[in-house]
Amino acid sequence: MAEKFDVQSLLSSPERNYLIRNNGDQVAVSTLNGKKVGLYFSASWLLRGQSFPPNLVDVYDELAEKGDFEIVFISYDEDEESFNRYFSMMPWLAVPYTDTKTREALDGCFKVRGIPNLVCLDERGKVLTDDGVLIIGEYGSEGYPFTPERVKEIKDQEEEARKNQSLRTILESPSRNYISTADGERCLLPTFSGRQSESSDFTGTLVKVYNELKANDENFEIVMISLDDNEESFNKEFSGLPWLSLPFKDKKCEKLVQYFELSDLPTLVIIGPDGKTLHPNVVDAVEEHGVIAYPFTPNKFAELEKIEEAKHEAQTLESVLVSGDLDFVLGKDGANIPVSDLVGKHILLYFSAHWCPPCRAFTPELAKTYHEIKTKHEAFEVIFVSSDRDQASYDEYYSTMSWLSLPFGDKRIESLSHLFKVNGIPLLVALGPTGKIITTETRELIMLHGAEAFPFDDEHMFAMEAKFADMAKDWPNKVKHDMHPEHELVLTHLHMYTCGGCDKEGKIWAYNCEDCNFYLHPDCALKETNGKRARKNLLKYGLIICLLPCAYYIPVSDLVGKHILLYFSAHWCPPCRAFTPELAKTYHEIKTKHEAFEVIFISSDRDQASYDEYYSTMSWLSLPFGDKRIESLSHLLKVNGIPSLVALGPTGKIITTETRELIMLHGAEAFPFDDEHMFAMEAKFADMAKDWPNKVKHDMHPEHELVLTRLHMYTCGGCDKEGKIWAYNCEDCNFYLHPDCALKETNGKRARKNLLKYGLIICLLPCAYYVIRSFRGSLGSIGLKKLAGPDCT
Repeated sequence: MAEKFDVQSLLSSPERNYLIRNNGDQVAVSTLNGKKVGLYFSASWLLRGQSFPPNLVDVYDELAEKGDFEIVFISYDEDEESFNRYFSMMPWLAVPYTDTKTREALDGCFKVRGIPNLVCLDERGKVLTDDGVLIIGEYGSEGYPFTPERVKEIKDQEEEARKNQSLRTILESPSRNYISTADGERCLLPTFSGRQSESSDFTGTLVKVYNELKANDENFEIVMISLDDNEESFNKEFSGLPWLSLPFKDKKCEKLVQYFELSDLPTLVIIGPDGKTLHPNVVDAVEEHGVIAYPFTPNKFAELEKIEEAKHEAQTLESVLVSGDLDFVLGKDGANIPVSDLVGKHILLYFSAHWCPPCRAFTPELAKTYHEIKTKHEAFEVIFVSSDRDQASYDEYYSTMSWLSLPFGDKRIESLSHLFKVNGIPLLVALGPTGKIITTETRELIMLHGAEAFPFDDEHMFAMEAKFADMAKDWPNKVKHDMHPEHELVLTHLHMYTCGGCDKEGKIWAYNCEDCNFYLHPDCALKETNGKRARKNLLKYGLIICLLPCAYYIPVSDLVGKHILLYFSAHWCPPCRAFTPELAKTYHEIKTKHEAFEVIFISSDRDQASYDEYYSTMSWLSLPFGDKRIESLSHLLKVNGIPSLVALGPTGKIITTETRELIMLHGAEAFPFDDEHMFAMEAKFADMAKDWPNKVKHDMHPEHELVLTRLHMYTCGGCDKEGKIWAYNCEDCNFYLHPDCALKETNGKRARKNLLKYGLIICLLPCAYYVIRSFRGSLGSIGLKKLAGPDCT
């Protein structure tokens, strides 16, 4: 049964029977009688650039009009000035900052384990949910009254809508049956019956396609679904567009993000004349083919595929590099080199920039390879395609190169980036003597094989693989070695590694212990060793591998099929810095058993220096500091506070956003974090306790029986050590015992601990960093029941 509280005594004190507004007005607590109440636990330092969880103010304003809902702010701020500054942005009520006892009692009553937290109570004080932030973030006011039953009802409705999808179910809301033009006119949705529709904030090419289709009287329309948070930005963008839009911050915008499972922006979703989804995203098709891609049907895409194949067959160097009068590249002396002089040569197009650290790291390796190939094959050239931001940076960077270049700012750069789908740099595209693409993975081949990878085609790479196989044919498949006596080392084909014997880089073949990430060169593994040498720190090898030049830039394609954790964090955030070592420990434990696993750091740091300092403590991957994808990921995954850890499965779909909590509770054993695995763990925990008594009496807590309770984290009142999963618990007194301590025979009565102390210890454990705050006053003089409040029993 859900807990029930007396809201009157919960929010008042002997000295105070009122709450406050941010203008100083006092509002009697009794005005909450008959209302649902949301208790909002938060602090100004937590969300930094974001005042509140998404939609909270809008939801409050909408529900407040009904007169049966109120929010009360309970502050975790460290000083009254911070409280006042934060509270000044809130339209709801608050417990006065000076009433420390009530704020602390509320914290104890609701066992707040993380902030921001919104606990919702019904009119009788019964807890409806303690997941109010998540429910409001996902469903807005439609989630009201924010109960699990209401969430299930919404999900059932969404599933039904998917089965019976139409243009109206996608774009219409209970309060709106229209969409808007750029000049503010409203168009009723029924007028769009039988047309095709798209949703996106995409511009440029799309405007051209739209205008062409309209000129041809095609039965076609575009509806923009804006994810802008700023109305001025929305209006500025929309004013220059010829199509329709949902109103700014319409509730349907967020719902459509979830409905279509958006993973990228921009996205163009095609809705057919019957209201059903015709294609989930045609951005690439529109960029590549323009109006020819219309009407975006399966038959049209089959036709486009044939066009692509024909275009590839007809591709020449001139078709790639010549555009009107631009039929040249620059030589090192500044002279124009006609593209026709390069026909028949092997060409590498090097997309790079001076501002990009991975580019600057790779360029010397490319220079070495370039000279080695050039001495043996005259019909070979590299062309620098710059993404530099100014002429001076381009000049400085190009001065380190000895090959050709497109001029800085050349208009062909954009078309080449589009043609070769350049999503990140450095990128090295190999063209054969006919001008056709050989591979876009030239950089990886050079890092692995150097000049020996030339000419980079499949036939040559197959021949190299055969040579490597022949190289190892007489080597044993497994060896035992005195540098790693615990496990056998298995002969493994690897790209790059660092040898645990000589500390030098290795590639192609290694003798490897997968359990321990330990590697040896075949030379080191197979030669006789004289005596036992001290083993190296295995973690060191993993770090060395991460720091090798080959790992400066990891294509996202290399991560496909892996379990990925997205770690939203920042150096300025104390809970983040506290959790990172725990994540590091878990990362290495999982990584030793599951190679197809990776963590990606997504920084909210405020400057490059802070990012660099923080990232230096991590051994996993990262998005670059300030990367524009950070904002879209935070929006897509509804990151309301940090640290946040989102688990993606091998298919790229979200497994859970509660990964941090699972790691704090179970560590590496929680992997792979999915429901099936967690259900299996729950079954194991249930089996663990099946023979334990449901209640016990214990001499350390003689007043009440202790009840067997499933708890995440606590501190045992018997041994002062951390516990988790199961506890024998007195809810009235917040007293906990490990099952071991509760069930073993006790010899004599031990002095009871100060029960408040255990609450504080729980708050200060690593698992509960989100709950950190200062308890003021002489806590030792405050009785437990007085701290908890009379309504908490």
